[in-house]
Amino acid sequence: MSNRVFAIADTHFGHKNIINYEPETRPFDSIEEHDEELIRRWNDTVRKNDTVWHLGDAVFGAHNLPILRRLNGIKHLVMGNHDHYPVAEYLKYFSKVHGAVQYRGCILTHIPVHPGQLGRLKGNVHGHLHSCQLSDRRYVCVSAELTNLTPLLMDAAVGKLLEDPST
Repeated sequence: MSNRVFAIADTHFGHKNIINYEPETRPFDSIEEHDEELIRRWNDTVRKNDTVWHLGDAVFGAHNLPILRRLNGIKHLVMGNHDHYPVAEYLKYFSKVHGAVQYRGCILTHIPVHPGQLGRLKGNVHGHLHSCQLSDRRYVCVSAELTNLTPLLMDAAVGKLLEDPST
């Protein structure tokens, strides 16, 4: 069985206010309930040898970093605007830490890149926007709110960038 590749962003483990900011997609009574449900959904989807690209804003509060150890998969982090702990701390839980990465002709980032920076790239798989999406079809947001709080197969994300808009 081949290993699969997933993407997700904006898990916000330990971020008490995220359930207030996103009540429709994160309908939890406490951050503990939120975190446990995201862990359950992640581990129900991702196998031990699958790869997950986390596109930023993983954890709030350094004391919550160990939550990442509970998540299945070989994890890579593309740092987000809230990922401000020393890289060495993230490397305890992620195989690699990046600012941005090219993957299958796309760029993986936390914050969407400027359209002028796409050049010959197929598009931008990103996070940061939570429940919002850009109308430009070259952008696919994988914020947890848009992926049912579950890592999304990268083929599905990249596939959206390759879809023919005339169909």
